[in-house]
Amino acid sequence: MQRIEHFLNIIEEKNLNAFLITHNTDIRYLSGFSGSAGVLWISKERNVFITDFRYKTQAEQEVGEKAEIFITDKDKSYTDIIKDENLVREGQFIGFDAYNTNYDLYRRLGAKFVESNLIPVKAPLAEMRAQKEPYEIENIRQAAKIAMESLAETLPLLRPGITEKEFAAELEYRMKKKGSEKPSFDTIVASGWRAALPHGLPSDKSIDVGEMVTIDYGATYEGYASDITRTFFLGSPDEKFKKIYQTVLSAQEKAIDTAKAGMTGKEIDGIARNIIDDAGFGENFGHSLGHGLGLVVHDFPMISYHNEKPIPKNAVVTIEPGIYIEGFGGVRIEDDVIIKENSTEIITNELPKELRDIVIPVG
Repeated sequence: MQRIEHFLNIIEEKNLNAFLITHNTDIRYLSGFSGSAGVLWISKERNVFITDFRYKTQAEQEVGEKAEIFITDKDKSYTDIIKDENLVREGQFIGFDAYNTNYDLYRRLGAKFVESNLIPVKAPLAEMRAQKEPYEIENIRQAAKIAMESLAETLPLLRPGITEKEFAAELEYRMKKKGSEKPSFDTIVASGWRAALPHGLPSDKSIDVGEMVTIDYGATYEGYASDITRTFFLGSPDEKFKKIYQTVLSAQEKAIDTAKAGMTGKEIDGIARNIIDDAGFGENFGHSLGHGLGLVVHDFPMISYHNEKPIPKNAVVTIEPGIYIEGFGGVRIEDDVIIKENSTEIITNELPKELRDIVIPVG
């Protein structure tokens, strides 16, 4: 109930009478419900969770006493139950998530409750979700541990002739065996010239001697995601690869060493970006430096040149600079990091990343 009470304070600060949560991640964050269908009504008077018959038992187990539970049927939709229970009254101001509310539901609410005021709010739980509670951090640690151990066990298979798809499948299999609920996103394995694709999904391409291989992947534990990237090289890397790799590593290490609570996402991003710019690769680093981790792999806060808000203490974020050169390949190095009051802690430091550690000899 503590999170709901905190959110009620946010509602009051925004001069809202109630809030309709429709985004699955926010529903889980506030109520504990991990299913894929439902809406959560939050107000001072009543907290109501509505789902369908598939999730009746699950809702009772996961939501418990945090909210009253109602089940839709063929004759009663979400909006019917909201109306029957008199949750919306004339003249009220009802908040909804401007980014994630289904348009059809918004349209039906507007048609059924014409005498109320529907107020869009962007990312209503962003600040709450950005600052992780101790148990959330431990879940991310466990997700990272599963991922690190799985890659360490799969690396012996990274040899000439294996395809990107085969290596990704072996890695995901090991994560599953070690307790990952699912990959936290579609595993990325991109070799050779394909390493220039920041989100290069695995292909049927065979990995060959003399190629870099970027592996970006993550595990999920108790709903919480990890996200790690390492770039390896099969054989003897040339000077161009070495320069790019050392530039990315220096940028990442400087950003991690400097970051602390209270700095903005833009400031942390700029630390790494300036190093890459000074090395002459500024135009080859086109994405943000990182993002939050939580119940989704891209959570709050963003470590981005667009984010001028301070990063809170106990945020868990990725730091992942990269350089990508079309026709040549690319390098990305990513770790999961806890932002502390005056420092950081790397959760994923069991995976080495010095140049000597990522070169795989080929006899």
